[in-house]
Amino acid sequence: MINKILVIIFSIITLNNLNHSYSQESLIKWMSFEDAIKAHKENPKTIFIDMYTDWCGWCKKMDRETFSNPDIANYINTYFYPVKFNAERTDTVEYNGTKYINPNSGPRSSHQLAQVLLNGRMSYPTIVYIDFENNVHPVPGYMDVQNIEPILVYFAERLNKNCDYSDFRVDFFNTFYPNENSYNTASINWISFETLDKKMKENPKKFLILVNSNYNNSSKVLLGSALKHPVIARLINENFYSVKIDYDTNDTIVFMNNKFFNEQKAPNYPHQLPIALLQPDIRLPSIAFFDKDYNYIFPLRGYFPPKTLERYLKFMIQDLHKTGGDWQKFNQEFIPEIK
Repeated sequence: MINKILVIIFSIITLNNLNHSYSQESLIKWMSFEDAIKAHKENPKTIFIDMYTDWCGWCKKMDRETFSNPDIANYINTYFYPVKFNAERTDTVEYNGTKYINPNSGPRSSHQLAQVLLNGRMSYPTIVYIDFENNVHPVPGYMDVQNIEPILVYFAERLNKNCDYSDFRVDFFNTFYPNENSYNTASINWISFETLDKKMKENPKKFLILVNSNYNNSSKVLLGSALKHPVIARLINENFYSVKIDYDTNDTIVFMNNKFFNEQKAPNYPHQLPIALLQPDIRLPSIAFFDKDYNYIFPLRGYFPPKTLERYLKFMIQDLHKTGGDWQKFNQEFIPEIK
């Protein structure tokens, strides 16, 4: 009997040590829910909540195979406030001025806050993203490394403000995992600022300046997929001159008879021209549009999928921006080439 008790005690101690060891060795720097909310208020960043239960096998698989990937863990640590939230926890949690508990209504009783964050759909694992504006986005289901990549970028770079995830996911895989079905087959005729100046003197027409960054994934996707869509590339090449500039380039650029440079000449420090084009809302990527008389039309801030870009391009190609064209009416009557 004593031997059996010792075995049980040893097993419990071992299990506790293993759990402690696992949490210590976790590559993701998990925070408490309360600390994440506090940090979010002080320095806004998307909150990443892994909603799990102790009995969920797919949750454990995601721990072992997805969250243990060094690149995924590093990305989550850098761009999110990561939280592990046991959906069946039994303590009291306060959120937005309301206290939530677990009513212990029966086996596998879920916490009230878990019910709120999951909109009552108690499926595990579910990743809950709380964005900069405190909107809650639950995404259910197990995800491996490849499939979690685009949705991490989508919320980290705030792309949910501009486009549907399904559209971004297609372009993400077109860019980083192309196959025979990818549509990124065309290319933009990019030119330098010097060439732009010469061409504008010889044959003035509208032009655009793409501000992008090598450190920004949505810039890579815009360049690698959306702007390589055959319809988009054709519309731009036929109607615009196109220039691109790295957000933190060290080059001195002459534009509209003014010199622009990078004051610090350091990675991630903005060049003066992107600041001038995009302030006060500097977002990457962005496309600044000009007419043939060098008048600034407007900046299109953020990532947009091809079907949205097509609308903006044709609105400007038809000079509706000059005549105060009704954007709502234009959209209602618009017949897209991209289905």
